[in-house]
Amino acid sequence: MKSIKTLSAIGFIALMFLSACGTKSTDNKKEVEKEEPGLQVYAFEVGDILVKDISLFNAGVDAGQSKQFTNTAYLIRHPKGDLIWDTGLPDALAEAADGNDSPGFLMKMPKTLSSQLQGIGYNAADVDFIAVSHLHGDHIGNMNLFTGATVLLQEEEYAGLFEGAQPNPAVASLINNEAIKLKGDHDVFGDSSVVIMRAPGHTAGHQVLFLDLPETGPVLLSGDLWHFSKNRELRGVPQFNVDVDATLASMDKVEAFLKEKNATLWIQHDYDQQQGIPHAPEVIK
Repeated sequence: MKSIKTLSAIGFIALMFLSACGTKSTDNKKEVEKEEPGLQVYAFEVGDILVKDISLFNAGVDAGQSKQFTNTAYLIRHPKGDLIWDTGLPDALAEAADGNDSPGFLMKMPKTLSSQLQGIGYNAADVDFIAVSHLHGDHIGNMNLFTGATVLLQEEEYAGLFEGAQPNPAVASLINNEAIKLKGDHDVFGDSSVVIMRAPGHTAGHQVLFLDLPETGPVLLSGDLWHFSKNRELRGVPQFNVDVDATLASMDKVEAFLKEKNATLWIQHDYDQQQGIPHAPEVIK
């Protein structure tokens, strides 16, 4: 028979072992919490747009020349929630092999936003917030997918969502969504990593989006403040903008902000630039 002293020693060793196991478990938990992903972004191709006369965007420059645009939407994943920024041309356009042809534009939808969300294992019902740069059709085509999301729009733009007896069918399903009507810049998650910035001129309530990404660094999504690089260089104001002076003031404000933050501008319609930006299913960190 083992002595009481020996049993006590064995018990002490066992207690130390269990304590060590408990400590290891706690450490692992802390390590898992540390490894929780921070801010991440998925970029989606949500339409091809052939502009038949690019001087529409830079008055008097390159008249009669066509230019290929892309169209981009983004899913921003933050530990406190998910935000979709712009939703592209409507998914239904994908059914038209020849696209939608008009005197100014030829628009096609090679890949639906729905299929691209599914491709990353994501459901539109999981989105917490939806914000669009403005209400033009190439940015709101799939807003109806996000009926559970809180809408984040400048108050002028929100006023245009449901105007008239027959709301735009692209947004009609959101009429009962919660909404925050903005009157300026808005820090979405309260930590300065995802900030909507007021930038009127293209429309009365146009806005852009700043992202402070942990690996890529600070990035600003242009909305339609600029449409392509030369448009930015020339400070070109599209002929259909609602306010030229407000557009130029917004350009000045955003250019100063880009310099202050040493941020990269992602021009959402710039086909050449967007080819160099990873798109879903690849994640941007």
